[in-house]
Amino acid sequence: MSFNDVNPQEDRLFKSKNRYLIYSIKKRTASNKLVFVFSGVDATPGFCRMSYYSLHEELNENTVHVMDNYGTHGCYLLNVSGDAQIRNVTISLIKELQQELNISLENTYFVGTSKGGTTALLYSLMLGGGNVLAGEPQIKLGEFIYGDRWEDLEQFRALAYAILGRVDVDDKEKLNQLVFEIIERYGPRYKGKIEIIYGSNTGYGPTHIFPFYELSQKVEIDGRIKLFEQEFSDHGEVVQPFLDRLTKIFD
Repeated sequence: MSFNDVNPQEDRLFKSKNRYLIYSIKKRTASNKLVFVFSGVDATPGFCRMSYYSLHEELNENTVHVMDNYGTHGCYLLNVSGDAQIRNVTISLIKELQQELNISLENTYFVGTSKGGTTALLYSLMLGGGNVLAGEPQIKLGEFIYGDRWEDLEQFRALAYAILGRVDVDDKEKLNQLVFEIIERYGPRYKGKIEIIYGSNTGYGPTHIFPFYELSQKVEIDGRIKLFEQEFSDHGEVVQPFLDRLTKIFD
């Protein structure tokens, strides 16, 4: 549903420590919630478009789309050529917008599918709270990037190059550990809520979701996580269940 609002959509540039983030924000005067939408992998070579851009108009909440345009297909806003400074920049942006809009972490939402779902999950963990809706996030990045088709599809090599500054299949396990390291470091103090949607036949359950849940049990945050298994077999089919759940959350 679209809503009329006197506040125009704004495209902005955020700079911190010689790093830049492009983002788009739509303010809703009556809303006390802040929704960050993170982008999946854009399969078009050289493009890093913002995912679910129509949510600016469809959600009656303060909505921010953050562009992940480091490298030709992004970097999960995780590392740039092995440098983790982009994490501090993104956290600074989130906190600045929370302050600008006077919105608490408890009323902040981090959402996305695929790569965007991973980014949403990571930043909620690093900030220690908030609310996550992630559709089939990649947890073992090495399994995703260096899967069966990494030599055929440029997007996988581009992700590896953006994150670590090189393309080397021997980095598979190093990439697998990146998300786990964040869970282990920040999980024990996490106070937020996480919802994850995954398909029953996509392979994401055993490869990504179940290992994440097992580690969440070790750091004792499994009680803050809800897993929603849906009947679909292609990764791209996560879009509709994700949008349906998002609509229900903000009804």
